[in-house]
Amino acid sequence: MPSTDRLVESARGAAISVRHPPQGEARGKLAAQVAWRIEDDIVRAGWPVGAVIGSEPTLIERYKVSRAVFREAVRIVEHHQVATMRRGPSGGLIVRAPDEVAVTTALGVYLEYVGITIESILRARFIIESLAAALAPARITEDGIRTLREIIARQETADPTEFGSHHQLHHAIAAATGNPVLVLFVDVLNSLTFRYAAHRYATTRRSASPARQAQVSEEVHRNHAAIAEAVIGGDAARAQHLAAVHLEAMHEWMTAPPAGDGADTGADTGPGMNTDTSEGAGGSAGTGGQRIRLREPGLGAVPGGTVPPGKLAETVAGRIRDDVARDGVPVGVVIGSESELLARYGVSRAVLREAVRLLEYHSVAQMRRGPGGGLVVTEPDPAATVEATTLYLEYSQASVDDLRIVRDALELSCVDILIERRGPELTARLETLLATDAGESPDGPPDAGHHLHIELARLTGNEALASFVRVLTAIWRRHDDGARPAPAGEPTTGGCGQPVCDARAAHRGIIDAIIAGDRGLARHRMRRHLEALSDWSR
Repeated sequence: MPSTDRLVESARGAAISVRHPPQGEARGKLAAQVAWRIEDDIVRAGWPVGAVIGSEPTLIERYKVSRAVFREAVRIVEHHQVATMRRGPSGGLIVRAPDEVAVTTALGVYLEYVGITIESILRARFIIESLAAALAPARITEDGIRTLREIIARQETADPTEFGSHHQLHHAIAAATGNPVLVLFVDVLNSLTFRYAAHRYATTRRSASPARQAQVSEEVHRNHAAIAEAVIGGDAARAQHLAAVHLEAMHEWMTAPPAGDGADTGADTGPGMNTDTSEGAGGSAGTGGQRIRLREPGLGAVPGGTVPPGKLAETVAGRIRDDVARDGVPVGVVIGSESELLARYGVSRAVLREAVRLLEYHSVAQMRRGPGGGLVVTEPDPAATVEATTLYLEYSQASVDDLRIVRDALELSCVDILIERRGPELTARLETLLATDAGESPDGPPDAGHHLHIELARLTGNEALASFVRVLTAIWRRHDDGARPAPAGEPTTGGCGQPVCDARAAHRGIIDAIIAGDRGLARHRMRRHLEALSDWSR
């Protein structure tokens, strides 16, 4: 087991700074800063699972903070599943392996809270799963083939309204690519789809005839089997086509008005097409989207599984988050005093206060003291969730190529969606974005060069795409920090790695093509720009 001194020395010797410290008032609390430093030391030391990085007194001295601040920092580190504190004579802070389910849940909770629609989920699924289906045939192993065929065999006798086996097939195809970014994003989107579908089919399961249930089962099984065999047989074009057809059918089924016998509206195109021009990508803006606001099952109940065991405080924090999202509680509303919450959730004051600290860290709610106080709903901030997701991808050893492949697919799809949404209002916002980009200093914040990419994703109105792009740009900055410096006489580089003048010229070209409605040129320019970013980061 590595010693504390060797672990710290290893961290200091790393050439690349993995992440940037928390920014802004909400993220600038001392405990959050200390948590970031602990996590950064662990990541830069190679994430040595099982290593004790120090006892509480040793770490308090190392990070020069009080016991109270250190213990709050440890709660954050434990919440991110980077390390856990073991008490006793041989105890200390032990490096642990993070759990993908916890990260999937955190991303899903944030997306649900901001009101993601089923249209947005399905559009994002089309992008991500089409990519997985295209990549899996060339990468699948014999173990992967065996897994796919076992899933297909189980589906022959599965209840078609039980969605666990559906998720397993989609997960297995993503896993066959060997790309941990694809696997994570597929699992997040499947979890959200499952949540919606479980609610939608509570009625359908009771009212559909046995004949209709058998028909649905046969159709789903046939589609899944055909996709699996195309992947196994190495036919990427067929696998991608069949996956698209399957997802289009899912879109029609999910967005049609509820009907006990599966009525077909015949009105929708597939999620890979122009699904809802009143909302562009079916994002959370507008009126056409069906928001995910459900009571059962909880988001932590991923398809085929249950909420993983964890500390009681984290469980309580999750219940409070679910309650706030379920009821659509507006920002600024007090959801209960401390005494009311103690009675409602049946826990001790110490457990509730630890749960509240986690909620405050994720900007879900804030405890207001004094008369008329209580737990107040706050504006959700994705920063903590993005940070936890970035840490997980660091642990999973996602490569530059893994990141690039997924980022290319997402950002090219964002271009498509923005062209679909073209109009005076979007044009004005794009011009404002360009003006901001032109005014940014090369010595500005670490994400300055990525700001335009993040904002373009946000302008699609699709919260899933925007969150995924933000995660990828956050982890991409690791490689920017290690990029070669500009030679003497050349322009300095911004956060996106390229020389500032080159990046700004590329941004202008992309947006000009979007405003002109020239899809081919906009995609070409975005692709070339992303290639330049990737080349610079190598």
